[in-house]
Amino acid sequence: LVHFIMATNGNSLTPAMGEIIQLNVGGTRFSTSRQTLMWIPDSFFSSLLSGRISTLRDETGAIFIDRDPTAFAPILNFLRTKELDLRGVNISVLRHEAEFYGITPLGMLWNKCVACCCVRNWTAHHVVVFSSMVTCHPQVKT
Repeated sequence: LVHFIMATNGNSLTPAMGEIIQLNVGGTRFSTSRQTLMWIPDSFFSSLLSGRISTLRDETGAIFIDRDPTAFAPILNFLRTKELDLRGVNISVLRHEAEFYGITPLGMLWNKCVACCCVRNWTAHHVVVFSSMVTCHPQVKT
């Protein structure tokens, strides 16, 4: 489990930020809020939802993204919870997809973790905890 602590500014949601967004990622449907997708400025999602890049929609009206849905699921959960469980995740695929989507906090965390050698011996029970200070703390969960 990777935990990324973000400071909040206490602003209330505008109605648009509470909008439910339907996504079709590589044929798999995901539903989430606009707020979840927009919390990282200058990401793929903020560009997509602001109209800076064009959208392709499937037959149901969901935004179609031609990417790996298996890799997208942990990225979406990170956007929702600011936590990332790395157990059972292909780290290199996750990193590649996070870069594509412009999820810069994951890139910063990855670089810091590589720098402190946390990723050398991960097993299915290893958990890495990060904070907003971008520190790497490997832990073993049983």
